[in-house]
Amino acid sequence: MNLKKIVMTLLQAGVTLLLLWLLFHDPAKRQQMVEALHTANLVWLIPGFVSFGLVLLIGTIRWNLLMQVQGIRMGFFRVWQLVMIGMFFNLCLPGGVGGDLVKVFFAMREAPKSKSAVFLSIVADRSTGMFALILVSIGVFGYFHGILMSLPMVRAFLLVVSIIFCGFIGLIVMGLIIDRFHLAKRLPAKMPGYAAVLDIARAFSVYARAWKAIVVAIGLSLVLNLFIFGTAIFAAFAFVGNPGAAAMTSVIPIVNTISSLPISLAGIGVREKLFATMLHSLYNTSENLAVLISITGFALAVIWGLIGGLIYMTYRTGDGSHASLGEMQSQVSDVEHQVESEEKA
Repeated sequence: MNLKKIVMTLLQAGVTLLLLWLLFHDPAKRQQMVEALHTANLVWLIPGFVSFGLVLLIGTIRWNLLMQVQGIRMGFFRVWQLVMIGMFFNLCLPGGVGGDLVKVFFAMREAPKSKSAVFLSIVADRSTGMFALILVSIGVFGYFHGILMSLPMVRAFLLVVSIIFCGFIGLIVMGLIIDRFHLAKRLPAKMPGYAAVLDIARAFSVYARAWKAIVVAIGLSLVLNLFIFGTAIFAAFAFVGNPGAAAMTSVIPIVNTISSLPISLAGIGVREKLFATMLHSLYNTSENLAVLISITGFALAVIWGLIGGLIYMTYRTGDGSHASLGEMQSQVSDVEHQVESEEKA
C-alpha cells in the first residue's frame, strides 16, 4: 500500500470514528436505542435478509450474462462464489481496494485466456448497474420532488447526487464518442478520468453488438435495486415508530449514492448520519431510530459478507494458487493497461 492510499485510509477511518462518536456519544441516545431494540419485531429481518440475498443472486445473474457474451463460461455457482467473495472484501478492505478487484483477479484465474474480457465484463456490469440506479433515482426524485425540495439541506444532498450522476453520464458519453470516432490516441494521459474513459470506450466496442444483453442487464439491475430498497424497508419495519416504506424509498437513493463515495470506511457513519438527518428533517423520525434502522440494514449486508468470507476461506482457483492483495492489484492493473492499449490501437 503506497503513501497516498495509507493517507486516504487514515482519513476515511478518522471520518468514520468522528461520525460514530457524534452519533453514539450521548448516553441518553444510546439508552433510547437499546429500548427500541427491546421492542423491535425481529421477524421483519428475515425478509430483509432474504432480500439482500436476492440482490447478490441477481448480481450474479447479471455478471454471468455479461461474461457469457464474451464466451466466458465458469458456471453459475462459481460466479456466485466470486460475487460473495467480492461482497466480503467490499466490507473488510480499507482504502480504494474493493471487492471488484478480488472478483476480477479470481475470475481471471478461472479464465486465464480471457483476462481482458473478464475485466471488461466488470466495467459493463458496473456501468449497467449505475445506469439503472440513475433511472430508479429519477423516478423516486420525480415522485417525491415536493417533499425532497422542501428543505435547503436536502436540496444540497440532491445536488451532490446529481453531480455524481452527471459525471457518470459524462463518462459514458465520452466513452461512446471516443470509441465511435477512434479518438483514444488523442486523449491526454493526464486528463481526469483518463483510465475510466478508455475502459468504458473499450467496453462499448466489445458490447455494442450485444445490445440485447445490455438491455437485459439493465433490467436485472432495476430489479436488483428494488431488493436493495426492500432490505432497508424491512429493516425499518422491525422498529416501532418507523417512518414507513414511502419515506424510506424517498431517501434511499440519496443515502446509498453519497455513502458509496470514499468518504468513510465502507460508508459507515456517513450512511447513518444521512439517514438520521433526512428522516428526521423530512418525516420527524427520531434520529436515534433512524440510526438504528441504518445499522440494522447494514448488518444484514454484513451477515452476507461474512458468509462470503467463509466461502473465501474454502475457495480454491483451478490451479490452487494463492496471491497477496498487492499481487492481485498489480495483475489487475496490468490487464487494465492492456485494455487501454487495445483501445488506442
